[in-house]
Amino acid sequence: MAVLGQHAVSSSSSPIRLLDRTYVAWGTVAFAYAIAFLQRMSPQTVGLSFMRDFGTDASGVAMLASSYFWGYTLMQIPAGLLVDRYGVKRVVLCSMAASVVGSLAFALSPTLFDVFIARVIVACGDALVFTALLKLVAQSFTDERFGLMSGISQVSGYAGGVIATTPLAAAVSGFGWRACFFFIACVGIANLACASMALKAAPSNNNGRTLKSVLLASWQALGSAANWGCAMSFASHFAVVTTLAGVWGIPMVSHYFGISPSAAGAPLLAFMVGNAIGSIFLGHAADRTRSLDSALIRISLLRMLLVAMLWPALAHAFGLVYVGVVFAVLGLVAGGTVPLILKCTKHLYTVERIGVGASINTTSAGVFAGLAQPVIAFAMMAASGLGAGDGSSLHAVANDAGYATLLAALLLMSLPGIFGPLMMRPRLTPNT
Repeated sequence: MAVLGQHAVSSSSSPIRLLDRTYVAWGTVAFAYAIAFLQRMSPQTVGLSFMRDFGTDASGVAMLASSYFWGYTLMQIPAGLLVDRYGVKRVVLCSMAASVVGSLAFALSPTLFDVFIARVIVACGDALVFTALLKLVAQSFTDERFGLMSGISQVSGYAGGVIATTPLAAAVSGFGWRACFFFIACVGIANLACASMALKAAPSNNNGRTLKSVLLASWQALGSAANWGCAMSFASHFAVVTTLAGVWGIPMVSHYFGISPSAAGAPLLAFMVGNAIGSIFLGHAADRTRSLDSALIRISLLRMLLVAMLWPALAHAFGLVYVGVVFAVLGLVAGGTVPLILKCTKHLYTVERIGVGASINTTSAGVFAGLAQPVIAFAMMAASGLGAGDGSSLHAVANDAGYATLLAALLLMSLPGIFGPLMMRPRLTPNT
């Protein structure tokens, strides 16, 4: 009887221990994603100290940012292939190791060339993290919890972005940027040790896969209209939100109300808060959505309505508080869009190929957003009556006509978000 009782206790506690390990494993990768986000956002915080120590100007800070961007972008497609071929644990540990080595090298860099190399190393490691995190969520949690956990995973990145602002600025002021990044590397080492124990090795069926077979499956995925519909949905969302909130939002609000950029940042702060809330609560709602394609069309139409509500005449008529509320609701919508698209990605590519799906979506979004920026800038200049030589001051002198042109361009860029779900519908319907 004692033996039976002991066995019963052991059996009942085993699922709890397994659940604990699942969340600890997820926590280590989510923490790595927060560090990656911190690394991405840090140049704007350490820029002044960096310029002083290296005797450079704004071009040096631009190099600091661009070196990370290039390394991160170039690794997006390999990220999905590597995660699907070798599994989460091996890829994540290599990613964390690269981030640690790059952070240490950055902290000790004697020249700008060394800084460039160090930041590229960091970026190549960080580029693997979110795809691996998405794969881990798909493997570790049921489809009924996938939307919520992918939404919370997004928020872990936002937390790193918050740390990269005032907290990092205070630390840099007190200890210097080199000490801060040395500390970040030490934290990364500790997280690497935890991840090596918490993460499980890839399942045995991964051993039969080759990189060639994964590449072949990826090539076949590019021939599916539904997969391109998924990429279109994500690219449309990413390009619109990034262009508005990440490039033109503050200059637009500053122009509308004649206020300083720091004061104009309040609606953008409301957007970020809304984004975090939407990621969690609308991510939870996504798990209970039976028709993903219809939900994506509705949320895209809502995003278009909110963009139109920022039209210059409406903003001037209703004031700054109105614009702040619109940005906050837009943040909620943006935060809830990504879990929906990620659930579509999981259905279309399955757990085994979700890494490739995430890479295709991310790369498509980056290309679309990158190509759109110069076109938008040219259109705004023309509408504002600016010549080619005035482009450098566009943020300061674009007028209502220029910003109306921006919003019109964003509405056009939203259209793939309507057509994409329609292309996915035939594949999603049997799974819903």
